Amino acid sequence: MGGLSGRSSPGGAQPVIAGAHLARRFFQSIVDRGPDPAEEAWLLGLLTGAEAELYQQMSAADRSHALRSARCPALADDAQRVAAALHDVGKIQTGLGTWARVGATLMATAHPRGLRGRWANYQDHPRLGSEMLREAGSATLTVVWAAEHHLPLAKSSLPPEVAATLAAAD
Repeated sequence: MGGLSGRSSPGGAQPVIAGAHLARRFFQSIVDRGPDPAEEAWLLGLLTGAEAELYQQMSAADRSHALRSARCPALADDAQRVAAALHDVGKIQTGLGTWARVGATLMATAHPRGLRGRWANYQDHPRLGSEMLREAGSATLTVVWAAEHHLPLAKSSLPPEVAATLAAAD
C-alpha cells in the first residue's frame, strides 16, 4: 500500500490516497449500525436472487458500504449500481471483523507474501468475490469489477470511463 493505491482519480490527474479510503472505511465500520431498511429494499430490488443471498451474507458495515457505493450519483445505470454494490462480496469468505481486517491490511503492507489463512483470503477477496459472483450468474461487469477493483485503473479490462466511475463509487 505505502500510501498510494496506484488508482488515478476519475479525471486521471491525481492518484487516490489509499490510506484516506481505508481510514474512512475503518471509522464508518466502527460507528455503522447497519443499512437503512428502505435503502436495503431498493438495492435488493436490483439484485438477482443469488446476488441477494450473497449480499445478505455481508457484514452490516459492508452492506452499508455497498449501499453507499450503489448510490453514487456518477453511476450510469443499474448494471453499474449492482457492480458497485457487490465489489467486496468476497470478504464474506474471510470471516474477519474490522480489527482483524486492519491487522491483515497492515501485515500485507509489511509482508505482502507472508499472509496465510483467513488473512491471505482477505487480501484475495477480489478474486474470491469474482468467483462467487460468476457462480451466482452475475453480469460480466459485476464479475470483472469485483476481480479488478483493487487494480490501478490503467490495468482494468473495463473501458476507462466505466472503471473510473466504479472506482469513484468505492
